[in-house]
Amino acid sequence: MYGQASSTPYDLRFTVWGIPIRVHPVFWLTSAFLAWNPDRLDFVVVRVLCIFVAILVHELGHAVVTKSLGWQPEIVLYFFGGFATTTRHSTWKNIAVTAAGPSAGFMLFFTLLFAQLFGGRAGWFENDIVRDALGFSLFINLVWNAMNLVPVLPLDGGHISRDFLSWLSPRNGMKASLVISVAASGGVVLWAVRCIQNNQGLLGLDPKFLAIMFGVLCFHSIQQLQNMKRGYW
Repeated sequence: MYGQASSTPYDLRFTVWGIPIRVHPVFWLTSAFLAWNPDRLDFVVVRVLCIFVAILVHELGHAVVTKSLGWQPEIVLYFFGGFATTTRHSTWKNIAVTAAGPSAGFMLFFTLLFAQLFGGRAGWFENDIVRDALGFSLFINLVWNAMNLVPVLPLDGGHISRDFLSWLSPRNGMKASLVISVAASGGVVLWAVRCIQNNQGLLGLDPKFLAIMFGVLCFHSIQQLQNMKRGYW
């Protein structure tokens, strides 16, 4: 989801299916922020692991398709997400690589949903930690992957929008995708502010967090539009 993350001596490194994976320390801190429950620190630890699995599966979706196209990817988990390195392919291959991340996440979501529906009858989730982990994992995999499909750069939905519109109009596609990015991110911010005013939640997330996050993305897209007008691109 996000750009570069410099290497540190404290990075966790391992490989999956020949794909190198690096976990930056900031990932654990931001995951703990999302999972925080001062009354149950055991829940926090397990929820952080649930976030780790959810984001890793999402990025593996990108990376596996990238590798199948002949490019060696790397996965970095960082900040409130991560990214899988890739290269430019044809338009439809680019879209396939991008869509593979949310697709993998939704596959995990439906697998967990199936386990909840049928495992509950068998008494698999009587332990409160296991029950909380399952519910939290369902929430993260659904909301995270749905949020990533919003047509806002640099989210996956924004990349799909950019590639598709650039295919339709090589001259104006990038500009059109940035305009959509500004409108979509601004819409989320306004929705989040409305929820804050009405003291309501937003998709189970803190609307203040979403207002800040999408506000930053909106500002970034506006800056890119201004750079295009100045001829920097």
